[in-house]
Amino acid sequence: MAPPQPCAKYQYVVTAAGPKIVPVPDAHSKDEESPADYNTGGYLPVKVKDTFKDGRYIVLRKLGWGHFSTVWLIKDTFTKRHSALKVVKSAGRYAETARDEIKLLRKVMDANPEHRGRDHIVSFLDSFQHCAPENIHVCLVFEPLGENLLALIDRHKATGVPVGLVKVITKQMLLGLQYLHDQCDLVHTDIKPENIMISIPDVESHIQAQLSISPSPTSRKVGVPPKQIMRPGVAIPRRPTGRERHVQIFDSQPLSSPLHSASSSPPARNALQMSRIDSNQSTLSQVLASSSTNDKDKAPQTSHDTDSSPSTPDLSDHSGPSSVLVSTSYASSSNDTPPTSVGSVMSSMMKLTMSNPEASRTCTCLCKDMPDLEEENISRSDALQRQEVPPTGPSLLSQTAPQNIHHRNCSSHSSSSAPHSKAHPPTPLSQSPVMPCSASPEPLPPISIKIADLGNATPSRKHYTEDIQTRQYRSPEAILGRTDWGYTADIWSVACVVFELLTAEYLFDPQSQGDLFGKDDDHMAQIIELLGDFDTEMKFGGRYSREIFDSSGALRYIRSLKPWPLKRVMMEKYLWSEPDAAALCEFLEPMLVVDHRKRKQAHDMVGHPWLEVDLRSPDLVAL
Repeated sequence: MAPPQPCAKYQYVVTAAGPKIVPVPDAHSKDEESPADYNTGGYLPVKVKDTFKDGRYIVLRKLGWGHFSTVWLIKDTFTKRHSALKVVKSAGRYAETARDEIKLLRKVMDANPEHRGRDHIVSFLDSFQHCAPENIHVCLVFEPLGENLLALIDRHKATGVPVGLVKVITKQMLLGLQYLHDQCDLVHTDIKPENIMISIPDVESHIQAQLSISPSPTSRKVGVPPKQIMRPGVAIPRRPTGRERHVQIFDSQPLSSPLHSASSSPPARNALQMSRIDSNQSTLSQVLASSSTNDKDKAPQTSHDTDSSPSTPDLSDHSGPSSVLVSTSYASSSNDTPPTSVGSVMSSMMKLTMSNPEASRTCTCLCKDMPDLEEENISRSDALQRQEVPPTGPSLLSQTAPQNIHHRNCSSHSSSSAPHSKAHPPTPLSQSPVMPCSASPEPLPPISIKIADLGNATPSRKHYTEDIQTRQYRSPEAILGRTDWGYTADIWSVACVVFELLTAEYLFDPQSQGDLFGKDDDHMAQIIELLGDFDTEMKFGGRYSREIFDSSGALRYIRSLKPWPLKRVMMEKYLWSEPDAAALCEFLEPMLVVDHRKRKQAHDMVGHPWLEVDLRSPDLVAL
């Protein structure tokens, strides 16, 4: 006898064509925020046509949501322009985080508006408190922006972003950091592709066009489950008191980007370095297997939080397929450091459209919030499909190298974190710059980027936290737990981003191997393999130094290393010519000096010859 089928459930939904009755999904959709988060201390219920700040801001549609806030496209009736409104949850820890962020943003806005780098920092427009019947919510207003660099990498994942375009982006990144470092005395601490946003030319006209063709906002009315009382190891639901509360949850409608459309799936990027996978394993078994993660990969949500802080979220939460702020594609390319401000919301919205073909390319306007730190923090490569790491000896970047290299030494059993049969080399441009004719005006660059997500920024000498940077872009001083880091921590991350733009692969993507060694050990091993060994003085200056190195200065848990310098990597794996590889190394290596005290700063690198490019080149026309 067949088991009885459950009774179908239906819900009342408001659509552009009018109200409808539709089936209720078996479980709450991860595409949008959870109704449970509308309890006391959570989200503010917002509806289309609601107004804020005495009627100044009118809500037009929902752009997205995150762990800390919902994000809305608004019309500013004073300026007659559109902006992005971030409405933060009302609980004390969220409000405090938002207020800290506002202080940093105001400092950045006021430092030196005439500096060239100011145009490459996201613009913070306004902040205010909204008094709701039950709670007070901190609100932030930002300029609308386009997709992030991770989406650009996705479109060029076969060969890497064209070199000329990378040069333009890199110079603008360095200008923005020069502004933060020299004018604001701030270290960003979380430079990565997700936090570098692409500006939209004539953004107001673009938004007007989008509003004219996009469907009317849709929403559904859902019940708000009673808030649970949290105790160690147990969650006790409260008994319902009276009538059940309901909330109207709107579907996210991120702005589509004017940039070229891309594939609907995020990049499954490989990494340059080792991941301790046995070369005898089949690709299928590597994809199906999973490996453990290291708790130390978690970075603070705010400048005052630590890894264990309950207010410090990570990216493992909210992995719904079309969530604006944290979508399936976002979960599959998550980062270790949870953003707290503008750039992160924008970053996630961009990734949403990768997983939603109907949305095309997305543009956003705010910085994304992140899920709770109490959940396991996973990196972009971990979130895709973790690979099994058998207890074999440590290795180099070996599986990713050409086959004839690794036949010389098979004893170490090393491989890349995502083995691939054939490398797709980027196509380097000529390294000799072509100077524009003085008779004609200099053309505008084909792309303009802005650094976003300043929620983790900190003064160079008075650090709010010592746990900084997302794993793949983390500097050696941060890995070792040193406290004397400064501006050059950002410069290390810039070099990692440049490599990733050029190759669509991580420069460093460490993996742990059970009880044998952790990600910090593997990360340091990869750095030594690529850049060579470094001074003992540098090795023993941090709180984790004794865990990573023994008394002689050798790696404690990883003994077998096979150097593969950056120049050879570019030539042997990515098939760059010797002159092109040498020119790239001349630019990147000063930013990858392990001793942060000797590493170049932004103002040292912004005028480097490698960054010179002919803006009239046809290679720069299309993104």
